[in-house]
Amino acid sequence: MMTVHITNINGMALNSVAQNAQNMVVDFAKQLGMNEFGIYVYHWKEEPLQARSTRFDGIIASLNGGDTVIFQSPSWIAIEWDQALLDHINLYPNIKKIIFIHDVIPLMFEVNRYLMPQYIDYYNKADVLIVPSKKMYDLLRENGLEEKPYVVQHFWDHPATVNYFITPENNKIINFAGNAEKFDFVKNWNCQNVKLKVYSDPVNNDPEHNVELTGWKHDPVLLEELRQTGGFGLVWSEEPYWSEYMKVNASYKLSTYLAAGLPIIVNSTTPEAETIKNKHLGIIADSLDEAQAKVLQINDENYNQMVDSVNNFGSLIRDGYFTKKALVDAVVKAQYNN
Repeated sequence: MMTVHITNINGMALNSVAQNAQNMVVDFAKQLGMNEFGIYVYHWKEEPLQARSTRFDGIIASLNGGDTVIFQSPSWIAIEWDQALLDHINLYPNIKKIIFIHDVIPLMFEVNRYLMPQYIDYYNKADVLIVPSKKMYDLLRENGLEEKPYVVQHFWDHPATVNYFITPENNKIINFAGNAEKFDFVKNWNCQNVKLKVYSDPVNNDPEHNVELTGWKHDPVLLEELRQTGGFGLVWSEEPYWSEYMKVNASYKLSTYLAAGLPIIVNSTTPEAETIKNKHLGIIADSLDEAQAKVLQINDENYNQMVDSVNNFGSLIRDGYFTKKALVDAVVKAQYNN
C-alpha cells in the first residue's frame, strides 16, 4: 500500500507566513489521508554528516519503498540541507518525489541569485513539480529546469470562518496587510480621498497623509477587521526585484483578502490577473494613481457585485480546494502518468 508523505516546517515565528502556509497545506493534506514529515527549522552550518543523517532517519521513520513524498520547498534551513534530505530519501526503492514550490529564494532576494543553479538541480530531481503559476514554470525552464510534469497551484488557500452578518461596504478604503517599513508607498501615500489602512506596527516616521497603522493582527482578528472595514485589499510592491518576483509567484496576501470577502487591487502582471478580471474579483491597475482613481469611481452597485463574486470564489479558498486539487493532481501524475 502506497502512502503519501508531506514535509512541514516548525519552530519559526508564530507570524511567519512561510510556516503558516506549510502548516495550512499539511492540514488539508491530512484530510486527504497524507502523513506528515515534521521538520524543525534550525541552522547548524557545521552539522556533522552523521548527526544530520540521524536527524533525517527520525523525520522519515514511517517511509517505505514505493511511497510518495511531497517536499514543501524551501525548508528555510539551506538548499544543501534540502538536497541532502531528498538524496537520503532516494536510498529507499521506487520513491516518487513531488516538490511543492512555495518560494524560490534566488528569485526573492537579489543577493541570493547565485544559488539558482543549486535550486534548479534540486527541482530536477523531482518526478513532478507543483508551481505557483505557469509563468514560474517557464522562468525556471529558462534557467535550466528540465521538462517535467507539473501542476499549477493558481491561488493560495486560506481557511477561515466568515461572519456573513457583516457585508463589506464601498468605503473608499484600501487595506494593506504588510510591513510598513518595507514598502515606500505607505510612507509616501498622499491621496486625500482614499484612505490607506495598513495592518502593521508603527514605523520610525509615521505617515501623515490619510494613512492609518493598526498594528499587526492575528489571522482571525485580521480577517474580521478587513471584512468590517470594507473597501479593497491591496497586493502591491514598487521595489524592482520584488515586483518581478510577484509576476510569477502566488500571493498569500491576495488570498487573505479574498478569504475575508474583500475585492482586491492587483497589477496587470499578477499571474491570475485575467481570472481576477473575468471573475469580477477586484480592480486591475498599473499604478497606485490608477488604483486610487478606480476606487473613487466605483459605485455601490458595482462594488456589491464584486463582493458577491468574491464571496462565491472565496469559498474555494476558505475550504482548501486549490491546495487539495494541486496535491491530488500531483500524486496522480507521479504515480499514474509517470
